[in-house]
Amino acid sequence: MKLTRLFSLVCVGVLTAGSLSLVASAAPVETGNPASEAVVATADAAAATESWHEVSKQTFRLLDALERGQGVTTDGSSWIFSSPYGLLRTALDGKTVKARNALAIPSEISALGGDHIGDISYYNGKIYAPIEDGKHYEHPYIALYDANTLQYTGTSYALPLSLHIGGVPWVAVDAARGQVYTAQWSDASVLNVLSLDDMHLIKTVPLSQSIDRIQGAEMYNGFLYASSDNGTQTVYRIDPDTGLVSVAFDRNLSSGSEAQGIAVLPTDNGAQLHILDVGSNRISLNFRHYAL
Repeated sequence: MKLTRLFSLVCVGVLTAGSLSLVASAAPVETGNPASEAVVATADAAAATESWHEVSKQTFRLLDALERGQGVTTDGSSWIFSSPYGLLRTALDGKTVKARNALAIPSEISALGGDHIGDISYYNGKIYAPIEDGKHYEHPYIALYDANTLQYTGTSYALPLSLHIGGVPWVAVDAARGQVYTAQWSDASVLNVLSLDDMHLIKTVPLSQSIDRIQGAEMYNGFLYASSDNGTQTVYRIDPDTGLVSVAFDRNLSSGSEAQGIAVLPTDNGAQLHILDVGSNRISLNFRHYAL
């Protein structure tokens, strides 16, 4: 569910000392192999297809991988990445650093054991960051940060513990509906719907099938697209109104890889979905870009 915390603790001091050298490579990949989608209407499955395919990827290594290793979102002109303890804003090349907050977890949340930032979301100049305590998972929070400076705004919201068993690995803002979504990480059977205004719980939406090991989610064309770390690194499509879950596509990454966060942004190469994964060597991170 997370990059090794010990590695993070060793490296975070280096991140606060100064800028890191950026090591990244971009490589186009062959398109093709359209993914198939199994749409679950009720208890039965009906076949459908979404032809997502990988059009390019970037690879980051060592400390550069760590800084980008949990989640990603965008304000339209830059990428904002999350690590277990920090936030990083780069140009859309993914490399040029514009802002860094290597120790972003607020002290009041850290005092409760908060030690892990998950997949983040952007709205109206703010970064919405889920923070959990990794030992007992008793204090799930969403904290708000200035998207430009990455500094904590002083606003955070405690989430219902009963709905976040095992922490809060991701958060997704749905600006069109005025809602924010979360779900528990392991075998989630409901989607938690929170108010964008003050994060109070509006309702829970039963899912048509349980989904497991969701590492990040983001809105695209009215649906929630969720990146999972299951055996095939499935990207699910979820209707937040009805709870209908379908398979958008399987990423089928190499053995030992770990799927992470997801962002949505139309880019020049035709990609709309942008998804992170930790390499099987545990010291590299891939940022893959997918188009329909």
